[in-house]
Formats: sequence, C-alpha cells, structure tokens
Amino acid sequence: PIEGLGGPVVFVCAEFGVHPSLPIYSGGLGALAGDILKAASDLALPVIGVGLLYRKGYFQQRVDRTGLQHEYWTQIMPERLPTVQVRDERGGPLTLSFPFFGREVAFHVWRAEVGRVPLYLLDAELEENDPLDRWITARLYEGNPLTRLGQYGLLGLGTVRALRALGIEPGVLHFNEGHPALAALELAAEEVASGVAIDDALAAARERCVFTTHTPVPAGNETYETTSFLEAFADLPPRLGID
Repeated sequence: PIEGLGGPVVFVCAEFGVHPSLPIYSGGLGALAGDILKAASDLALPVIGVGLLYRKGYFQQRVDRTGLQHEYWTQIMPERLPTVQVRDERGGPLTLSFPFFGREVAFHVWRAEVGRVPLYLLDAELEENDPLDRWITARLYEGNPLTRLGQYGLLGLGTVRALRALGIEPGVLHFNEGHPALAALELAAEEVASGVAIDDALAAARERCVFTTHTPVPAGNETYETTSFLEAFADLPPRLGID
C-alpha cells in the first residue's frame, strides 16, 4: 500500500480508453482514465480501476453523401473481449445487486488487466433483470436521463458493493467526474449501519474520497430533481438515518 493510505487507490470512472479491443470509451475522459491506469502500472502503484461494461459501447458513425452523420451501435460480447468473469466461491459468476426504483438490479463483474493494474467492469445485462434495467449497461452516455441515473447508481453503489465482495478495502476512492458520486453515500451508509453517527460517517467518507473533474461545464455535470432522485434511491435516506 501507499504509505499512510492503508489500502489501494480505487479509480472510478464512467469510461476507460485502454485499447480498441475494449470499446467502452468515447473520447478524452476515457483516454485520460486509461492513461492513469497505464501510468499506475508503469510505476507499480497500488491502483484498481472500476467502470461499466457497456454491451453496445459508444456509437459508431458514418457520413452520407450529403454530409449527414448517421449513428449505429454494435453488440459487444464480453466473452470475446480481453476480460474474464469474476467467480464466487462456488465457481459461478459473482452476482451482486443494487436498489433502483424499488427493484434489486443484479450485476456481474468482469476483470481486465491493464498491465499490473486490474480494471473491474460492472455489467447489468443479466436475464433476471427487467429489460429496462438490462439497458443500464447498454450504451455509454445513453440519452435517457433515468437510464443514466441507473448507471450512476451502479457505478456508485455497485462499486462499493463489488469491492466488499472482492475483499478489497480501498485506502482512497477517486471519482473521475461525478458519475460515481453515490459511492461516498454508500460508504457512509455502511458506517451508519455499524452504529456510527451520520455526521461522523460523512466525515469518514470525506477523508476517503477524492474528486476530479474533466469537463467542468453543465453538459458534463448532470442535475436531477429531488423527487426523481428519491424515487430512484428511496432506501438511501433511511440507511443514512436522515429524512
């Protein structure tokens, strides 16, 4: 571990541009995230990446004779990617879940090796999920705001739950953009569940979380109405012991 941290740095991002064979990125944010993992590998730093496994990735484009752009998506088969599925102690796929609009959305975990740095990718394309929930990990930067809210729930709540299942105790959670921000509240909710006061739980989460922004404009930092957020994550305030 890095001296003083007590555990690895877990770098959480909505996209990682590592190589064209892992098409889960669109542009600059992904390139930056991928380079951070590669640099961490070169320097032998204890860093772990966590992202989402988009089954359709980011759109492909073609331009017709009139100059108009046309978008299309291709289906990604994780079995054909440079990834392996994380297994549980019984040898089956590790299956976890997070709450979303009163439903438990199940997800699997895939692992890619970026040199010496593991990259864990969360995947909600499971038969037991509702078709709308399966769409959560379909497209990077999906246009539907509620689907994106599901992506943020999976990337935030799901990251902490995946780390727990993998036996990883992070020294620092580094959020690259606000997409995984719910991880901070999941950390606090764990503390509250163990009897810690909410103010102390939030203070402990602050000490363990780092935030950097790549796109400091409104288009890169979404906002949601309070009612919409509370409908999606209705169990979070009670778990935190707040109204």
